[in-house]
This record gives sequence, structure tokens and C-alpha cells, in this order.
Amino acid sequence: MRETGKQRSQRIQIDYYRHRGGLHRFRTLCIAVGGIVAVLYACFVLAGSAGKSHLSTGPVAMAHASFENDCKLCHQNFTPISSDASSLDIKPIGVNATKSIQHIETACQSCHQVGNHYRETMRPEAKLVDQNCAGCHVDHQGRDHNLSLVANERCASCHANLSSVCSAAPSVNANVVAFTKADHGDFASLQKPDPGIVKFDHAQHMRPGQVDAGQRGEMTLAMLDESLRDRYRIDGQDDSAAVQLDCGSCHQMAGNPSGADTMASDGELGRYMAPVSFEQHCSACHSMNSGAATADTTPIPHAVPWSKVDLLLAATIDGVRATGQARSPRGDKRTVAVPGEGLGKPATGESVSSIVDVRLARERVQSQCLKCHDQASITDEAIRGSLGNQSAQMIPSRWFEHGIYDHAAHRRIDCKYCHEAAYNSDTAAKPATDQDVVMIAGIQSCTGCHRDSELPTPASLASSETVSLLGGQPTWASDRCTLCHRYHPPGAVTKVER
Repeated sequence: MRETGKQRSQRIQIDYYRHRGGLHRFRTLCIAVGGIVAVLYACFVLAGSAGKSHLSTGPVAMAHASFENDCKLCHQNFTPISSDASSLDIKPIGVNATKSIQHIETACQSCHQVGNHYRETMRPEAKLVDQNCAGCHVDHQGRDHNLSLVANERCASCHANLSSVCSAAPSVNANVVAFTKADHGDFASLQKPDPGIVKFDHAQHMRPGQVDAGQRGEMTLAMLDESLRDRYRIDGQDDSAAVQLDCGSCHQMAGNPSGADTMASDGELGRYMAPVSFEQHCSACHSMNSGAATADTTPIPHAVPWSKVDLLLAATIDGVRATGQARSPRGDKRTVAVPGEGLGKPATGESVSSIVDVRLARERVQSQCLKCHDQASITDEAIRGSLGNQSAQMIPSRWFEHGIYDHAAHRRIDCKYCHEAAYNSDTAAKPATDQDVVMIAGIQSCTGCHRDSELPTPASLASSETVSLLGGQPTWASDRCTLCHRYHPPGAVTKVER
């Protein structure tokens, strides 16, 4: 006979919940043991510094190791320090994103006094991200972790769509996601003329004797002052040899000069080239004089007010008369060597016009100045401004306005690899002077080596000419943004926004 539902229900014990079995007893035991362990662990953590180490997410970087056990220097209750701190806003439990970010920046600025990253141009929500130091510098990753190595993705989080970050239209490429010409754009310096205003022909100066092939009148070592000849002498040359300049004759590596840059705050050798100096690099061949100069006459100083030049000219004119080197106020006969524009230049003859009028002498000096400068650059106002660093730079200290370049790291590479325009030997195709030409190569000269490690070596780096120019330099290097760009400019300390 088939059992009914009522009959089956009679077999169920109504008070089954009152009878505890083995499973219930095991669960109760686990809860009790867990509670006891939690209490004991809390006592251990609160008992001393050894226990507090259990709360850390890992060892801090070497730079912060000295205060690793003093957590309160960086941390405080309900103020998270993480890359997500700007979005962690849970006010009901006391977590306030704005206060957390303010605390992060204040804590970091107590030791690292750096400027912000164009914060004045950012939208309000982007400013909060800029204040979050932990967004880029993540600690507790071990002693060997480099806090300054920032992943490209962090830079691209803003620069991939810079228009959404800036309060106005950005003045640089608004969409940068990788270091290629397509994803980065070419260097901004190549998109406008060279800002320098000194007239100079690089190719002409690197030719033997600074003259075109087959032409006469080359500059020889004998034409230089004896004390300067060894500076320009190449091994095996005698004094009759032509002066042969190279890039190193005028350009030497130097560190970052104080206050010269807003994006490169370190002083590492190679960040800059030392400034070109007239006295050090030009005066050997282009010593200025009044035309009444002798081998014993002091050359006209460079970049001084004209009132001082006039005094020196007057003294020179009176001096050649007093020593008998000029026969009379209009005398033109003397037997001493005439330096001309190069100290030690041989005499050109017995009869040489001796300028005895200061006004005419000044005109001669000005004509020498105009070989390199325009008229506006040699006025008293411009000269005083340049001495006080109040005028625009005649020769910029750098051409990469938003990035840095390490010449020391690339010292094996021939200068021609990046500055081929300075070697232009086609006189018919090039201007008389090249002060309007930015003589640096485009981004393609960098991306061949600075590329993703998974990409193969480009075929362009395998040619015999390129291999020779590279001089044994490795053909792969990191494409990390921080190699060329600095996030924090030097200068005034950021005032924490409250």
C-alpha cells in the first residue's frame, strides 16, 4: 500500500532543532577558537613594534628604511595612501578623499620639497590626482624598489587625452600614448625656428682653415696667439697647418646650471652643454680691435657698454702715438705687426691706416660685432640687459623645452648622428648662416633604440654608416617617459591646497 504524505510527516521529529549533533558542536568550537586567536593577535599587535610589523604591506624602499617602524610619519587613521586615494570617498565611516590627498602631499612635502606639475592649468578633479604622490610613487614594494621609476601607463592616464585634464586647450600634444612619432609627435623644438639670434655657420667653421675647398686665406695655427695654438693643434701639426675645429672645440658637457631649467632639476653631467663663451671659444680668431691695435694692445672686451669701449679706444689711440707706433695724428707708417682680427696676424705692409678718431674706431668695432649680431643686439640697452640676464637668450641653453637629453649617456655616438644639419657642405643649398635652423634630428633618431623591448632592431640601425656613427653604442634602450621628462619642476615648494 502506498504511503501517504500525512503518514510520512508523522516520522519527522517536531523538536529536531533542540537536538545538537556533532556538526553543531564543531562549529561552536571553531567560533570559540577563532575568537580567542583574534583577541590574542590583537594583543600581540598592540603590544609593541614587533607586532605592528604585521600590519605592513611589505618592506619600504631603501630611501624610507630609516623610519620604517614609525608608521605615523606617513599614515593616520581613515586617510588611505594609495593610487586610488583620490576616489576613496566614504564619508559615513570617516574617509574623505580631499583630506586624504592633503595629508599625503603634506607628509611627502615634509621631506621632498618639489613643485607641482602645471597644476594651475588643470581641472579641479585633475588637481586632486596631481596632489596624490602615491599615485605614481608606490612604496612597500621591497628595499630594491625604485620609487622614481614610474610606469608609462601612469603618464598616459592623463596625456592620452590631455584636453580632458586641462582647463584650457593644451599647448603641447594632447594625445601621447607611446614613444613613437605617431603616438608622441615630433619634438616641439623642430616645429618653430631656432630662438637664437647669433649668426653662425657651423659647416663653414668645421672646414679646414674655415674656408671653402680650393679657396685661399685659410686660418692657420701661426695666425693665433702662441699661447692658444696648442688648444687647437691636432697631433702632428706644425704652425703652418690649417686650424681644424670640431664640435668639441666649442661644446663641452656640463651639468644643469642652477635656475636654467624648469624640467631638469638634477646637476648630472651631460644634461646640458656649457654655454659658448666669446672669450673662450671665439676670441682666438675673432679678437676685436680698433684698427690701431698692436701686438701689445689689449683687445676690446666683449659685451661691455659702449662708454667703456670708447675709453679703451681713446687710450689705444693715445698709446700708439705716445710709443711712436703712429707717427702723427694722421700718421700711417709703422713697423710693428698688426693683429687684425686674430692675435699674431702677420703685418700686411708698411703703410697701414691708423684710426685716430674714436668715432671712426667705434664704427670699425661695431662692424666686427655685426658679423655675428644684429643691430638691436649691440645697443647699450641690449648689452646691459644681457649682462643682467634680462634679455632673451642669444644662444639658448637648450632646445628641448619640455624634455631633457643626456649627452654623457650617448657619448659614444658621433655628433653627426643627431646634428647632421651642422655638417651641410652644399653651399648652394644652405643659407649663409644657420641661426634659424634647429640643428637636432627628429624623433626617429631616438625611437630606433628607445623602443619596446619586444620589438626587433630596426633595419635602419644595421647600415654600415649608422653602425659607424653609433660607435658601439647599444641599439636598445628603455622607452620610459621619465628618461626624458621630469614631472616635478624645481623652484618654489608647492603650497598644499586645502
